[in-house]
Amino acid sequence: MFKSIYFRLVATYLTLFLVIVVVISFFSTTLFYKEFTNQIEDNLLNAGIKTNSLMERYYNNDITKTELTAWIDAMGYISNIRIYILNPDASILQQISANDTLSVNDQLKTDIRSAMNGEKVIRMTSVSLEPDSEEVVYIAMPLEYNKNISGVIMIFTPFTEVNQLIREAIITIITVVIIVILIGTIAILRVSINISNPIKQISEYAKSIGKGINVPDVVIDTDDEIAMLGNSFNEMKKEILATEQMRKEIVANVSHELRTPLTSIIGFIKGILDGVISKEDESKYLKIAYDEANRLKDLTKDIVDVAKLESGSVTLNKEKFVLNELVQDVYIELEEMVKEKNLDFILNEKSKKIVVNADKAKIRQVLINILNNSLKYTDKGSISIYVEQFQGKAKMKIVDTGAGIQKDKIQYLFNKFFTANDYGDATTGAGLGLNIVKTIVDMHEGKVEIDSEIGKGTTVTIIL
Repeated sequence: MFKSIYFRLVATYLTLFLVIVVVISFFSTTLFYKEFTNQIEDNLLNAGIKTNSLMERYYNNDITKTELTAWIDAMGYISNIRIYILNPDASILQQISANDTLSVNDQLKTDIRSAMNGEKVIRMTSVSLEPDSEEVVYIAMPLEYNKNISGVIMIFTPFTEVNQLIREAIITIITVVIIVILIGTIAILRVSINISNPIKQISEYAKSIGKGINVPDVVIDTDDEIAMLGNSFNEMKKEILATEQMRKEIVANVSHELRTPLTSIIGFIKGILDGVISKEDESKYLKIAYDEANRLKDLTKDIVDVAKLESGSVTLNKEKFVLNELVQDVYIELEEMVKEKNLDFILNEKSKKIVVNADKAKIRQVLINILNNSLKYTDKGSISIYVEQFQGKAKMKIVDTGAGIQKDKIQYLFNKFFTANDYGDATTGAGLGLNIVKTIVDMHEGKVEIDSEIGKGTTVTIIL
């Protein structure tokens, strides 16, 4: 379980998500606290500046003692602060209420002395001036008049409310963080499931295919890499099924093609050995057995050629040669066979000395395979070979006046084991010749096309 992609996705995403949330929460809380305390600090400093201004007006007799007290009381009430104006000896010169007292502890004395020396002291860390008293923060700043320090201004504000606000803010942040974590966790689980489930399904389907079990297509309703993987798997499955079907057909066809001549050979030889066949007929049946053995030899050669071509182990030995000379050699080689069937054999070279860069032996095999097919299915008329230059390439046409092929069958002619008896009367051959032709021409990056009509003949065009 812990090694599954689902667990690793959840663990990775959740860890990363929690780290990000914690870091953001920490910095948000720190920033909030800093901004809040800065605001309190600014309020205290502004109150100190205003108090200093009021004291200057009081010293200048611009306002009375009663007005001074009223101003300080109003400012303290509005801002929830306590203002003390101290003499240099730390005695209270002015305060909000006559009943209000200021306990001067050691820390406060130190800060008052610092203020008398012209420093501004800011204490934003909450302290208690007396045991069991509320916590406060404060500033101590010099009271300046005529560029002289005549006392100290002390301004206190309770920190209890501040702490309460901060706690409430932190609780709010924590609540939001928890909600975000819950939503994020659900989203992460959902995303991880969406990623891992298709992969798990593909894995299970792959195991089933490996056992020979047919499985449905993988359906992924997204437009991402996982969907691409699913589509690739479906294509692979189709190719595997097609290959398996082809393998079964090949085994069945090869078995049939091998069994037929072997049965004939064995039957005739056994007949001769058992004396069933008379002495006068022995040569005739031996001739049939000999022909069947040759057909068996050709069949095995074609099967080996197809296997080699499909495996990719065959490489082209390209060379520059005159195509006309190769065609003439093939023409001479097959001329007697064509005449034995009382057919006209025509060679028409529309262009002379056509030079090609190709594998000479493979092109020769292509020509012989096509001409053998024409010879096999043509009983009267002619077989013609045309050679010409075509748009900078070499073009060969083999035209016969044979039985022809149905239009809807032409597209299957290059398939393995698609034999002539599928579209004509002949029954010889294993249906590998044209497949070999197509493969060789494709290896040369050429083109081969077949056009035919029942009763009129067939034309095979090769462009290299």
